[in-house]
Amino acid sequence: MVHPRGTGTMYRTACRILTEIEHWRENSSTDDTLNFLTSIQTFLEEIKEMNFAILREEEEAATEFPSILRLLIKKIKIVGNKSQIQQWWYDVMALRPPPLPKHEENYREKILDLVEKGWQEEDWAITMPQAINEILQKYSTSIRNPTVTRKSHAIDGIQWIRMEELGKALTNRCRAAK
Repeated sequence: MVHPRGTGTMYRTACRILTEIEHWRENSSTDDTLNFLTSIQTFLEEIKEMNFAILREEEEAATEFPSILRLLIKKIKIVGNKSQIQQWWYDVMALRPPPLPKHEENYREKILDLVEKGWQEEDWAITMPQAINEILQKYSTSIRNPTVTRKSHAIDGIQWIRMEELGKALTNRCRAAK
């Protein structure tokens, strides 16, 4: 889940960069240029840190195949470091594999095989997002609605809500409010 404060902070940081650029254009001495470049570098490092914090939050929130696969696409597009992304994928699949009903467990193997095949491609950074989107389309019904065995807490007044559904609803409401 993207933290609203992180997004606002990134926006403010980008605005500070633009302000610095305008100031530099008006006063372009050598000292000002050096100061300008140093401050831009600092701002960019801040944005990079905020982006990684947002990615970490998304990693923690991704618990089912659709969100994990979408996050994999995002990591490929942003990070671009094959070994780092591959290691993240293997860790997620080994340490916290997404739930699937027993009768649909064969989808897990098919998905894992398709992703593994994608890593082997020479232009993996281009083909992987396409392949993952195809996986999402092909298996969307099965992997979107896993039936997880849960103890019913209806008596206690607790209602189970999937985090992905809640996140989508909140995102849609935020977009509608804009």
